[in-house]
Amino acid sequence: YMKEISYIKKKKFSEAIHNLETISFDLNKIKQEQLRVLTLGKCYDRNKYFDKAFDNFSKANEISFKLKSENINKNSYLEKVESRNIFFNNFKKKKWPSLELSDEQRNPIFIIGFPRSGTTLLDTILSSHPSIEVIEEKSMVPQLIGSLNELTKNKFENLQNISTDQVVKLRNNYFENLYSHIKNKDNSKLYIDKLPLNIIYVGEILRIFPQAKFIISLRHPCDCVLSCFMQTFEINNAMANFLNLEDSAKLYNFVMELWSTYISIFQIKYHEVKYENLVENLETTSKQLLKFLELPWNDNVLKFFETAKEKKQIKTPSYDQVIKPIYSDSTGRWKMYKKQISNSFEILEPWIKKFKYK
Repeated sequence: YMKEISYIKKKKFSEAIHNLETISFDLNKIKQEQLRVLTLGKCYDRNKYFDKAFDNFSKANEISFKLKSENINKNSYLEKVESRNIFFNNFKKKKWPSLELSDEQRNPIFIIGFPRSGTTLLDTILSSHPSIEVIEEKSMVPQLIGSLNELTKNKFENLQNISTDQVVKLRNNYFENLYSHIKNKDNSKLYIDKLPLNIIYVGEILRIFPQAKFIISLRHPCDCVLSCFMQTFEINNAMANFLNLEDSAKLYNFVMELWSTYISIFQIKYHEVKYENLVENLETTSKQLLKFLELPWNDNVLKFFETAKEKKQIKTPSYDQVIKPIYSDSTGRWKMYKKQISNSFEILEPWIKKFKYK
């Protein structure tokens, strides 16, 4: 198997396919079998055998389904998103109560978006700037939400009633948690919290941090959903929705409906970054983003892939992509899978139009 990996690194995909097709792993090594079919899928994709690629990605996801624990429930995550959409769509106040806070200068910044929308690329580009450090995939916000749920007894309407003292305590706890992931704290730096699906908690984040900033990463909805399907994630309630394209599209729709609800209610400080714009025009797109963050330009941003190689701890599925210079192979990939994605297209089409994609 390691020989096949060497073929792949040398872009000898046909040789890798030939040899991977001649081996298989039994039930005692089911994770190795999953890796084999996933790698086959990627090799067939690179060699433009898209039907065979899709079949192997499907097999890898079938194994993920077999391996998931029995208490995983994909619908519970959909309900979590939908319950917020229902509450905030009927939110009468249209804003949270004003807060008298003495620590207003501490306003966190978040990278949010749908998984596989380009958040890891965005993270790596920003991390190349000497005044920025990105804290990747940590649970600061989920812990904040857990504390809020205790205070409100899991009732969104009670968010109105939490006191300023309680808000201050929650803010302090958030930053204490954030700083625990920083080796050498530097007050001159911006620290950015990156966890894509924190997008569903924006309403609650604004209750505690009304001046928070959000960087939302966007990508063509079809590419985004397809890429989620083509990855093997550690399965939890959210990731269980990526085992087939239809479920992935349904979750995308729920999440983006909720984001649209948030921006219709709150005056949010946010900046959209399209993955495709980063690929096509890195410098201009990065300068616009740094302006939003009120930071000067730095040429290190254009050499982000060198930063990524130094940051060996990157653990997202995108690691092998962000350690290379910008490339465009992943834009428009969905067009090669039109047949497979056709059943999901009706769900995604409104978002294609809304985000001004073709």
